[in-house]
Amino acid sequence: MKKKILAAITVMAFITPCHAQSDSTISAMKQQKKVLELNTELTKTEIEYQKAVDKTIDLEKEAAEANANANVSRPVGYSTQNAAETAQYAKERVKMLKKVKKANAKLACSRKKVQKLDKKKKAIKAKLAKMDHRVEVVNQ
Repeated sequence: MKKKILAAITVMAFITPCHAQSDSTISAMKQQKKVLELNTELTKTEIEYQKAVDKTIDLEKEAAEANANANVSRPVGYSTQNAAETAQYAKERVKMLKKVKKANAKLACSRKKVQKLDKKKKAIKAKLAKMDHRVEVVNQ
């Protein structure tokens, strides 16, 4: 009976440290998994951010061109004597201004998207920095 109790205590003494070591290994692996997931998310966000920046640059060029055309092309043919021609100039001007408004709206939307992605990227980097700090503390 005493031998069985002594054997059980000995086995428990060996199993407990192994189990504790296993738990710390598992938690370290879970931590590494989270870091890898965050790195993947960061990479995807950076790719999406770069695409949005490129699109914004294209939209800036388009909006600048539309604004320049609207500023330069001021109809000088307004007269009370030729109402049909004046109406045509007014229609063209309205069409041009709608194009400018649409281009500027797209540009504003694109800039907002870039800002959101930049904010998301910074948040992920902050999480990664926290994770790295925790991993360093655990490993020491």
